[in-house]
Amino acid sequence: MIKSLAVRKNNTLVNALLVFCGFTFMLVWLPVLRCLFDGSSYRWGQGYFGFSLASEGLQPDYLVLLVFLVLYLLLFYAAYWVANRSIFYMLLVWWWLHVFGNLIFEIIQSGDTMFHGDTLNVHISLKSIVYPLAIVALVLMVLVIMKDRKQEGHSIPWSKSNRIKAGILLFPILLQALLFSMGEPHGITDQIGVVIAIFQAVLFPVIFFPVKKRSMTTR
Repeated sequence: MIKSLAVRKNNTLVNALLVFCGFTFMLVWLPVLRCLFDGSSYRWGQGYFGFSLASEGLQPDYLVLLVFLVLYLLLFYAAYWVANRSIFYMLLVWWWLHVFGNLIFEIIQSGDTMFHGDTLNVHISLKSIVYPLAIVALVLMVLVIMKDRKQEGHSIPWSKSNRIKAGILLFPILLQALLFSMGEPHGITDQIGVVIAIFQAVLFPVIFFPVKKRSMTTR
Protein backbone atom coordinates (compact mmCIF):
# COMPACT_ATOMS: atom_id res chain seq x y z
CA MET A 1 0.00 0.00 0.00
CA ILE A 2 1.40 3.40 -1.01
CA LYS A 3 1.27 5.97 1.78
CA SER A 4 1.31 9.72 1.27
CA LEU A 5 3.97 11.38 3.39
CA ALA A 6 4.23 15.11 3.96
CA VAL A 7 7.80 16.30 3.49
CA ARG A 8 7.24 19.55 5.37
CA LYS A 9 5.68 20.17 8.78
CA ASN A 10 2.64 22.40 9.15
CA ASN A 11 3.66 26.01 8.59
CA THR A 12 1.56 29.12 9.30
CA LEU A 13 3.05 31.14 6.44
CA VAL A 14 2.40 28.39 3.89
CA ASN A 15 -1.11 27.93 5.26
CA ALA A 16 -1.83 31.65 4.88
CA LEU A 17 -0.71 31.57 1.24
CA LEU A 18 -2.76 28.45 0.52
CA VAL A 19 -5.91 30.00 1.98
CA PHE A 20 -5.19 33.04 -0.20
CA CYS A 21 -5.05 30.63 -3.13
CA GLY A 22 -8.33 29.15 -1.89
CA PHE A 23 -10.10 32.47 -2.36
CA THR A 24 -9.06 32.49 -6.03
CA PHE A 25 -9.87 28.77 -6.34
CA MET A 26 -13.50 29.82 -5.88
CA LEU A 27 -13.44 31.14 -9.46
CA VAL A 28 -12.73 27.61 -10.68
CA TRP A 29 -14.54 25.43 -8.13
CA LEU A 30 -17.89 27.20 -8.41
CA PRO A 31 -18.26 27.03 -12.21
CA VAL A 32 -16.97 23.44 -12.22
CA LEU A 33 -19.87 22.45 -9.97
CA ARG A 34 -22.48 24.67 -11.59
CA CYS A 35 -21.74 23.70 -15.17
CA LEU A 36 -21.91 20.05 -14.10
CA PHE A 37 -25.09 20.19 -12.02
CA ASP A 38 -26.99 23.14 -13.53
CA GLY A 39 -26.37 22.12 -17.10
CA SER A 40 -27.15 24.51 -19.93
CA SER A 41 -29.10 26.85 -17.62
CA TYR A 42 -25.78 28.08 -16.21
CA ARG A 43 -23.28 30.04 -18.27
CA TRP A 44 -19.65 30.49 -17.20
CA GLY A 45 -17.31 32.83 -18.99
CA GLN A 46 -14.03 34.67 -18.51
CA GLY A 47 -11.28 36.34 -20.46
CA TYR A 48 -7.92 34.61 -20.35
CA PHE A 49 -4.90 36.43 -21.77
CA GLY A 50 -6.89 37.71 -24.72
CA PHE A 51 -8.94 34.56 -25.25
CA SER A 52 -12.63 34.37 -24.45
CA LEU A 53 -13.60 31.20 -22.58
CA ALA A 54 -17.24 30.28 -22.05
CA SER A 55 -19.41 27.25 -21.41
CA GLU A 56 -23.14 26.70 -21.02
CA GLY A 57 -23.16 23.47 -19.09
CA LEU A 58 -20.73 20.86 -20.37
CA GLN A 59 -19.37 22.46 -23.52
CA PRO A 60 -15.77 22.20 -24.84
CA ASP A 61 -14.38 25.11 -22.79
CA TYR A 62 -15.44 23.24 -19.66
CA LEU A 63 -12.33 21.14 -20.21
CA VAL A 64 -10.23 24.26 -19.53
CA LEU A 65 -11.93 24.56 -16.14
CA LEU A 66 -11.01 20.94 -15.40
CA VAL A 67 -7.37 21.67 -16.26
CA PHE A 68 -7.42 24.64 -13.87
CA LEU A 69 -9.04 22.42 -11.23
CA VAL A 70 -6.30 19.79 -11.52
CA LEU A 71 -3.55 22.43 -11.33
CA TYR A 72 -5.07 23.94 -8.18
CA LEU A 73 -5.33 20.52 -6.54
CA LEU A 74 -1.72 19.81 -7.47
CA LEU A 75 -0.72 23.14 -5.92
CA PHE A 76 -2.50 22.39 -2.65
CA TYR A 77 -0.98 18.90 -2.55
CA ALA A 78 2.53 19.94 -3.55
CA ALA A 79 2.77 22.51 -0.76
CA TYR A 80 3.44 19.77 1.78
CA TRP A 81 3.39 16.38 0.10
CA VAL A 82 5.75 16.51 -2.89
CA ALA A 83 9.44 15.85 -2.26
CA ASN A 84 10.60 17.73 -5.37
CA ARG A 85 10.09 21.27 -4.07
CA SER A 86 10.67 22.79 -7.50
CA ILE A 87 7.25 21.45 -8.51
CA PHE A 88 5.64 23.43 -5.69
CA TYR A 89 7.53 26.58 -6.65
CA MET A 90 6.55 26.26 -10.32
CA LEU A 91 2.90 25.76 -9.39
CA LEU A 92 3.05 28.91 -7.27
CA VAL A 93 4.39 30.85 -10.25
CA TRP A 94 1.63 29.37 -12.42
CA TRP A 95 -1.00 30.42 -9.83
CA TRP A 96 0.25 34.01 -9.70
CA LEU A 97 0.28 34.30 -13.50
CA HIS A 98 -3.07 32.53 -13.81
CA VAL A 99 -4.80 34.91 -11.39
CA PHE A 100 -2.94 38.20 -11.26
CA GLY A 101 -1.09 38.02 -14.55
CA ASN A 102 -4.38 37.50 -16.33
CA LEU A 103 -6.17 40.29 -14.41
CA ILE A 104 -3.34 42.75 -15.04
CA PHE A 105 -3.39 41.79 -18.73
CA GLU A 106 -7.12 42.60 -18.87
CA ILE A 107 -6.63 45.94 -17.10
CA ILE A 108 -3.83 46.93 -19.48
CA GLN A 109 -5.86 45.80 -22.48
CA SER A 110 -9.30 47.24 -21.61
CA GLY A 111 -8.70 49.63 -18.71
CA ASP A 112 -10.65 47.58 -16.15
CA THR A 113 -11.69 44.06 -15.19
CA MET A 114 -15.04 43.13 -13.70
CA PHE A 115 -16.34 40.27 -11.57
CA HIS A 116 -19.94 39.23 -12.15
CA GLY A 117 -21.82 36.85 -9.88
CA ASP A 118 -25.43 36.80 -11.04
CA THR A 119 -26.76 34.41 -8.41
CA LEU A 120 -25.69 36.62 -5.48
CA ASN A 121 -26.09 39.77 -7.61
CA VAL A 122 -22.43 40.76 -7.24
CA HIS A 123 -20.97 43.04 -9.92
CA ILE A 124 -17.75 44.79 -8.96
CA SER A 125 -14.73 46.39 -10.58
CA LEU A 126 -11.45 44.76 -9.55
CA LYS A 127 -9.16 47.43 -10.97
CA SER A 128 -8.44 49.17 -7.65
CA ILE A 129 -7.55 45.99 -5.74
CA VAL A 130 -5.71 43.87 -8.31
CA TYR A 131 -2.31 45.55 -8.05
CA PRO A 132 -2.17 45.63 -4.20
CA LEU A 133 -3.31 42.00 -3.99
CA ALA A 134 -0.81 40.99 -6.69
CA ILE A 135 2.02 42.56 -4.67
CA VAL A 136 0.86 40.92 -1.43
CA ALA A 137 0.64 37.54 -3.18
CA LEU A 138 4.09 37.95 -4.71
CA VAL A 139 5.66 38.90 -1.37
CA LEU A 140 3.99 35.92 0.31
CA MET A 141 5.26 33.62 -2.43
CA VAL A 142 8.85 34.85 -2.07
CA LEU A 143 8.73 34.49 1.72
CA VAL A 144 7.26 31.00 1.49
CA ILE A 145 9.85 29.82 -1.03
CA MET A 146 12.74 31.32 0.94
CA LYS A 147 11.54 29.68 4.15
CA ASP A 148 10.73 26.39 2.47
CA ARG A 149 14.24 26.09 1.05
CA LYS A 150 15.63 26.21 4.59
CA GLN A 151 13.21 23.66 6.05
CA GLU A 152 14.29 20.19 7.06
CA GLY A 153 12.61 17.19 5.49
CA HIS A 154 9.88 15.31 7.33
CA SER A 155 7.82 12.16 6.87
CA ILE A 156 4.35 12.87 8.19
CA PRO A 157 1.67 10.40 7.06
CA TRP A 158 -1.74 11.30 5.70
CA SER A 159 -3.86 11.11 8.83
CA LYS A 160 -7.39 10.51 10.00
CA SER A 161 -7.68 14.28 10.46
CA ASN A 162 -6.97 14.81 6.74
CA ARG A 163 -9.64 12.26 5.81
CA ILE A 164 -12.20 13.86 8.11
CA LYS A 165 -11.54 17.33 6.71
CA ALA A 166 -11.87 15.97 3.17
CA GLY A 167 -15.17 14.30 4.06
CA ILE A 168 -16.59 17.43 5.68
CA LEU A 169 -15.76 19.61 2.67
CA LEU A 170 -16.66 17.15 -0.09
CA PHE A 171 -19.80 15.50 1.34
CA PRO A 172 -21.97 18.61 0.68
CA ILE A 173 -21.43 18.08 -3.07
CA LEU A 174 -24.35 15.64 -2.92
CA LEU A 175 -26.55 18.39 -1.51
CA GLN A 176 -25.21 20.91 -4.02
CA ALA A 177 -26.08 18.55 -6.88
CA LEU A 178 -29.72 18.73 -5.74
CA LEU A 179 -29.68 22.47 -5.03
CA PHE A 180 -28.20 23.42 -8.40
CA SER A 181 -30.29 21.01 -10.46
CA MET A 182 -33.61 21.89 -8.79
CA GLY A 183 -35.41 25.14 -8.21
CA GLU A 184 -35.44 28.43 -10.06
CA PRO A 185 -32.18 29.64 -11.69
CA HIS A 186 -30.47 32.19 -9.40
CA GLY A 187 -33.13 31.46 -6.78
CA ILE A 188 -32.72 30.52 -3.13
CA THR A 189 -31.53 26.97 -3.86
CA ASP A 190 -28.78 28.27 -6.15
CA GLN A 191 -27.79 30.88 -3.58
CA ILE A 192 -27.41 28.26 -0.84
CA GLY A 193 -25.33 26.08 -3.16
CA VAL A 194 -23.11 29.02 -4.10
CA VAL A 195 -22.46 29.98 -0.47
CA ILE A 196 -21.49 26.37 0.32
CA ALA A 197 -19.16 26.32 -2.71
CA ILE A 198 -17.44 29.52 -1.59
CA PHE A 199 -16.69 28.03 1.84
CA GLN A 200 -15.49 24.80 0.20
CA ALA A 201 -13.10 26.64 -2.11
CA VAL A 202 -11.56 28.83 0.58
CA LEU A 203 -11.13 25.92 3.01
CA PHE A 204 -10.11 23.30 0.42
CA PRO A 205 -6.36 23.70 1.10
CA VAL A 206 -6.96 22.82 4.77
CA ILE A 207 -7.50 19.22 3.69
CA PHE A 208 -3.80 19.02 2.84
CA PHE A 209 -2.38 20.55 6.03
CA PRO A 210 -0.25 17.82 7.63
CA VAL A 211 -0.99 16.79 11.19
CA LYS A 212 1.92 15.38 13.16
CA LYS A 213 0.94 12.93 15.84
CA ARG A 214 2.19 13.73 19.30
CA SER A 215 4.77 11.25 20.44
CA MET A 216 3.74 9.11 23.39
CA THR A 217 6.15 8.98 26.29
CA THR A 218 6.30 6.16 28.79
CA ARG A 219 7.25 6.43 32.42
